[in-house]
Amino acid sequence: MPPESGLLKAGNVSRARDTVIASLSAIGARSDASFYANLFSELAPERFALLVVDPRATQGSLLETFVSNVRVLADLGLTPIIVIGVLDEDHTHVRFQSQKLSKELTDAGVQCLKLNTATYGLVGEVRKTCAEGRVPILEVTDTRNRLDLGDLVGELHPDKVIFLQPSGGLSRRERRIAVLNIDSDRTEDYTQSIEQAQFVDYVKQLLREVDTHTHYVIASPLNLLSELFTVKGAGTLIRRGASIKDLKTVRSLDSDVLTDAMESAFGKRLSPTFLKGGFERVYVETDYRAGALLRELDGLVYLSKFFVTREARGEGLARDIWNMVSADYPKLFWRSREGNPFNEWYTRRCDGMQKLDGWRVFWTGLDPLEAKQAIESAEALPDDFVPSTPPVAEPSPAEAPKEDAAA
Repeated sequence: MPPESGLLKAGNVSRARDTVIASLSAIGARSDASFYANLFSELAPERFALLVVDPRATQGSLLETFVSNVRVLADLGLTPIIVIGVLDEDHTHVRFQSQKLSKELTDAGVQCLKLNTATYGLVGEVRKTCAEGRVPILEVTDTRNRLDLGDLVGELHPDKVIFLQPSGGLSRRERRIAVLNIDSDRTEDYTQSIEQAQFVDYVKQLLREVDTHTHYVIASPLNLLSELFTVKGAGTLIRRGASIKDLKTVRSLDSDVLTDAMESAFGKRLSPTFLKGGFERVYVETDYRAGALLRELDGLVYLSKFFVTREARGEGLARDIWNMVSADYPKLFWRSREGNPFNEWYTRRCDGMQKLDGWRVFWTGLDPLEAKQAIESAEALPDDFVPSTPPVAEPSPAEAPKEDAAA
């Protein structure tokens, strides 16, 4: 067992966890922080996160913040894998940086172990180190006989690979890009440094060659905790377009998994009869993490459910599915509860909106008579959720991600 100065003994973990979660609520909602802390704790220790550190991020206040954030993670019982030198050809500099970081973390009370990526049995050593509650620091200096980043991702299956560099994520007209889809977004549409361009190219290769569910992110050490513990994140997620099923019926889908996904997204129990009705069109991400279900209602197309499970929010799945829905159905209407944190997201995408008692009705492409019919039809609809079951607390407006939604 590592000494108590590095990690907290088992009897103190719960108390420390509560303290850390409370402090994390300052960067986002407390429920967000608690949700992700629980989610990460269910992973194998080595699968939490792989942090690829730009040498510029180990200078001055950036280094101080990074060390402090790693200490917070250690207090939560989480062991990120730190990689130094992926984009640095100066091997002497890489060794210096890894040694400096190792000393800074040790002085901060974080137990760590420095390894070279040419180490025999490296993956086994990394797993053992993480299982012992120590943070591995991997230095990349041997360009011939070493595991590269793709090998590490393929072997360890980290939940996230975060490239830490000073300016954080990519930007467009001085505003952060939350999600970059490499299959559709054009590189000329965003600003990038040389180091960011190198990492984006690296990630494109990994996404095409390494078959994992790993998320790739560019972020700043200053925003590491926000990236990890809030729905909306703080950097730029780099991803391929989602794989989405386009169906005319739910019959070929696993109804239990689909129901669980929607109930997870809404925090409510669906009516047992909801999926028994006919549907005009069904779009579902292959892992059931997001989807849209449409019905024909009084001669118009009604978006009955639009959802993203909580653990998938911030990945841009809503945008992918919405683009498919809006391309296939330029004339559409839907409704959302008043106070739903995603109403702002809907407002940016609708042509019109009408407030009712407890609801908002949105539409796109409808003429005035059709909009009137849509409002009347939405007002007459019963609730699709079981009213007698106390709902799980829904996300507050502060938790609403910028690119994902549920209706």
